[in-house]
Amino acid sequence: MITLLSAGLLAGQASAADTLRVGGTGGAMPMAQHISTAYAAQGGPTIEIVPDLGSSGAIRAVADGVIDLAISSRALKAEESARGLKDTRFALTPLVLITSHPAPGSVKSSDLPQMFGTQTAKWPDGTPVRVILRPKSETDNAIFILQFPGMAEAIDAARLRPELRVAQTDQDTASTAEDLPGSLVQSGLSQIVTEKRDVRLVAIDGVEPTLENFESGAYPYEKQFYLVYAEKTATAAQGLLDFLQSDEGRKVLRETGSLTVGSDE
Repeated sequence: MITLLSAGLLAGQASAADTLRVGGTGGAMPMAQHISTAYAAQGGPTIEIVPDLGSSGAIRAVADGVIDLAISSRALKAEESARGLKDTRFALTPLVLITSHPAPGSVKSSDLPQMFGTQTAKWPDGTPVRVILRPKSETDNAIFILQFPGMAEAIDAARLRPELRVAQTDQDTASTAEDLPGSLVQSGLSQIVTEKRDVRLVAIDGVEPTLENFESGAYPYEKQFYLVYAEKTATAAQGLLDFLQSDEGRKVLRETGSLTVGSDE
């Protein structure tokens, strides 16, 4: 992790670049736009959001010098670090289940594999659960599977069902969840909050997926966000990280449904 510099150096760091090109995981781009506005108001550089890259694509773009910084939902792989890249975990948001169902109630974590893996799963009112899948290579799949035992087998079984929709991007996922009756899919709370999506959040084991419950530890499921940078953009990355550690930066992240990761974490 980068050592945080004093707040007095922030203005100097910000002047290192007039514009920062930032891309990354789709679910974090609305958050990045919100951060950009607040950062510029504090004297930071303008941030240009480059859409539709995803975590892996944005990491490659940083390595190739196409963009300055990436926001990834995963840590760097060994081969990415070997290209001279660094990452710093800077924020957390609850990993949530979203649906168009008007009253999804609460589900047991132990029942989730069955809800995703079978054709007979139903909501409390008896209407069918209609699962939305993500591509196999999508980072969100790995995040989701790691946090729910039995989910890997359930997703594999669901992929054998030709009627299920596969959403390619985070924005496609949220839009499909809004439009498909009885939908069920995972997402990050940050995206749902910042994009003001018309979906319901599903409680798990009786606990609502609010930021307050997440912060207290009552709701344990999470997505992590990493800032990825190269040696030549380390100063720009440091300036942004300093801002996100400030009182204003923490406030801005909370407004997006995320929590700042402390400098000692």
